[in-house]
Amino acid sequence: MIRFENVSIYFDHVPVLLDVNLHIKPGEFISLVGESGVGKTTLLRLIYFDVFPNKGTVSVTEYSSEKIKKREIPKLRRKVGVVFQDFKLLEDRNVYDNVAFALHVTGVKKNEIGKRVLRVLADVGLSHKRDNMPEELSGGEQQRVVFARALVNEPIVLLADEPTGNLDPPTAMDLLQLMKTINSRGTAVVLATHNYELVRNAGGRIIQIKDGGVTEIENI
Repeated sequence: MIRFENVSIYFDHVPVLLDVNLHIKPGEFISLVGESGVGKTTLLRLIYFDVFPNKGTVSVTEYSSEKIKKREIPKLRRKVGVVFQDFKLLEDRNVYDNVAFALHVTGVKKNEIGKRVLRVLADVGLSHKRDNMPEELSGGEQQRVVFARALVNEPIVLLADEPTGNLDPPTAMDLLQLMKTINSRGTAVVLATHNYELVRNAGGRIIQIKDGGVTEIENI
């Protein structure tokens, strides 16, 4: 489903990832670990074609970094849900409208929008908060809204970049359970995190990024 073949990327002539080979299968749960600045976020950005490799090829389903046209990138991104540590919610819109926004911009029909938003809010346990504004929510609830927005387009993979970085341990574990539930329904999850306790409880494969390369490890 996702394939890195001999991928290298540089920023200002400084290597970040070097000759990376990585395959992610449909429905996998992958934890990306490594020290700050080693390239975890860059690897995720390569998957949704926010950046492109200087060498090698990234393939996501039928799309390839070598061949994809600019107009095709939005289509690819509908297949990829992305969650960041900073919530990036629209402060002037309630929970329902924050999630619906992701569908409005892709031209989904109005009656379909309502069905999808209500379904995904139920999935993340926020049906009762649909009319609340972001400032009325806890940090964990705000992050659940972000998960709902990332999932409403029914992506094949969810990329989560330090999603629990600002949350207390119990809330972080709640979000891990949410990610595992999402994964159990068939969506692949790629979790980049410094939270080693989270990784120990995540299951799936653990991929370490170090010195520009990636290595699968058994335990952490």
